[in-house]
Amino acid sequence: MKFLAVMGIAAAAMLGSTAEAATFPVGSPNFTATPGAGGTFAGAFKNQGIAAGAFSDTFTFTLPTSGLGSGTVTTSVTDLLSVNDLDLTSVLINGFAADITRTAGGAFEVAFINNVPIVAGQLNRLVVNGLSRGNGAYGGQATFTPVTSAVPEAATWAMMIMGFGVVGFAMRRRKTVVRFSQAI
Repeated sequence: MKFLAVMGIAAAAMLGSTAEAATFPVGSPNFTATPGAGGTFAGAFKNQGIAAGAFSDTFTFTLPTSGLGSGTVTTSVTDLLSVNDLDLTSVLINGFAADITRTAGGAFEVAFINNVPIVAGQLNRLVVNGLSRGNGAYGGQATFTPVTSAVPEAATWAMMIMGFGVVGFAMRRRKTVVRFSQAI
């Protein structure tokens, strides 16, 4: 199936067709996100009716906190190489490549990735590349979990310093007798 995808891309290039490129910001009909408890987000993205040839879709988003993202992209078709068939060639999130698994001879494709670093305030990009045979479609979902900082709060620092002081004071007050053993 991979060979057919490469041959299809090469044939499209020889015929002079250009890759279809689209950008979908969060909030567009193709890319929605819902905030959840604790700063989490859940998102859904899709594209359908993709014209024949190579395509590259970019989904863009910015988040208020840094954390980790995970997601999947799926395709399916009843008849391989039919007009509705679509092959994923790569899926990238901020440059990290997702693993792509094909089953049933390529009728079902799943791209998945887990724990990708997402930086707050920066434009993040999810890029789906593939080959459509005329009316292709795919869909996906993504999740985001913020990473909490490991820096203690001021009250924690104060208690820790006070604890060191108490331990030091107790050690200083205690009289210690040192005895040495003699070797015979």
